[in-house]
Amino acid sequence: MSRDIKSFQDNIRRTFILFSLTPVIAIVFTAIFLFIFTLSAYMAQTTREDSKSIAGEIDQVLETYYEMIGDVEFVVSTADIDVDKVKDRIFSILYGRTSDYDDIGNLIIMSQERKALFTSKNSVPEYLTGKEYDNWGIWNRIKENPNTTVTVLYSGSLYVVRGVFRGDDLKYAVIYAVPYQVLADIINDKNRYCIITDNSGWVYLNNTQGLTDEFGQINGLLEGNTGYARIGGQKYICYETPVVKGLKVYTFSDINRSTRMILILVAIVAIIFFAIIFITYKSTATSSEVYTRDVKKIEDAFEAVQQGNLDVSLNIDSSKEFQTIGNDFNEMLDGLKKQIDQNRELAQNAAFSQVKQLESQFNPHFLFNTLDNIRFMAKIDAASADKMIVSLSGLLRYSIRETREEVTVAEDLQHLQFYFNILQIRFNKRFAYNINVSEDINDCLIPKLLLQPLLENAVKYGFGEKEKLTVNINGYQHQERLIFICEDDGVGIDEDVLEELKASIQDPDTAPAHFGLYNIHQRIRLMYNGDYGLDITSKKGEGTTVRLTLPKRVAPGTAG
Repeated sequence: MSRDIKSFQDNIRRTFILFSLTPVIAIVFTAIFLFIFTLSAYMAQTTREDSKSIAGEIDQVLETYYEMIGDVEFVVSTADIDVDKVKDRIFSILYGRTSDYDDIGNLIIMSQERKALFTSKNSVPEYLTGKEYDNWGIWNRIKENPNTTVTVLYSGSLYVVRGVFRGDDLKYAVIYAVPYQVLADIINDKNRYCIITDNSGWVYLNNTQGLTDEFGQINGLLEGNTGYARIGGQKYICYETPVVKGLKVYTFSDINRSTRMILILVAIVAIIFFAIIFITYKSTATSSEVYTRDVKKIEDAFEAVQQGNLDVSLNIDSSKEFQTIGNDFNEMLDGLKKQIDQNRELAQNAAFSQVKQLESQFNPHFLFNTLDNIRFMAKIDAASADKMIVSLSGLLRYSIRETREEVTVAEDLQHLQFYFNILQIRFNKRFAYNINVSEDINDCLIPKLLLQPLLENAVKYGFGEKEKLTVNINGYQHQERLIFICEDDGVGIDEDVLEELKASIQDPDTAPAHFGLYNIHQRIRLMYNGDYGLDITSKKGEGTTVRLTLPKRVAPGTAG
């Protein structure tokens, strides 16, 4: 079943659509990928930077409180634990260290009997005074870290504490309750989801929901995690940063919000993309018609010639290549009509008339098929298409401008090379040829367009079901005769068909199927009376050989 070949206009339109939309598709998807990649990298980078920034600011605040605890310890130790003597100095230290904050916090000094010696807000939590807390919570941390300032998170409050020991005995403890709002303001300034915990994962400050468990600890999926996490259907970019003073800062970016933004962007791009497809599809219909207008003119002109109308003409000035084809086409028809007129005038000379008639029987199918190949090559290989146009122009010029009955072997071989060029591009690696003509016969005269029909016949009937065809053209002189042999390795001819073909070639009143071979034989017989002409041999599956025999005739002024 033959393949449905699209028109040149349809192919041009599809090519326009392909080469206009493919870059757009590539650019759009590349842009979306780069946007998602860049957004993810940006979110991860900002999350990490904000986490480090928050941790740094918290560390600075706690450092201030650590220094305050050290100052208070020094003052109390100089007063030999008589806090009443140095209350004013303690308040001075407290106000001096907390003047940058709205809340001075609660500074408490406790004796070893858990009695409050000093409090800046006249309130002491029960877990600091109750005997049952002696080895629990804050008191436990104080005893585990003698003469060391540590940060303690207990009962939802954050403390900076220091126990002053003399040997193994606790003399007093300095305890400072960090104001909640001081650290909350640091997070609020960053406008960032954030959780502050101690090193055990107990949450002190949390400005989001769903990221802690029922016991008040951070979700286990986040603890110690840096990267992507999914909790309760929500996806986050999280980053953990430790604080030197015993805390950890977790910052988060909600990926779901970014995903929604990306989906909206993709939807907008999709709408724009489909609009581009629609506009391109509509616009290419007009543009393809414009760009193939000249090809359509040429196609219509050749179809008119096929129908027998020789009064058509081509006037093309859109491009140099098509203008050349148009001009050569017009010259071809002019020459053809002149030959027909000349043949009518020379009707009294039967032999001459028959020769002219055979020469003038030009088959427009070859031109039509060649032009059709140029159509397809123009969109995939411009260089090959240009070469085909040049070769076609050469064929046309040779066919219509050369009015001599005979030409030299070299001239006909040069014309034949144009035909080989077209076949080579058309069939590519499926077709190969060899020309082996002795140089000593280059100046000999032969009928014009003698060798091309041999090649046409070999290509037309040689391929069959074969993938590749090789044609060899040989020429030499023997006893004042010129011998030309065209052989191919094609499918060959059945024996009974071969005998029928030989008979039809020898009968001048028969119109054979292989008109090219018949044409050659009749022209040789009419032009050179004698034992000259064409002989054909073939074997099925092995190939066909055509042998031409002509008298040796040399152009005037040329050495024989």
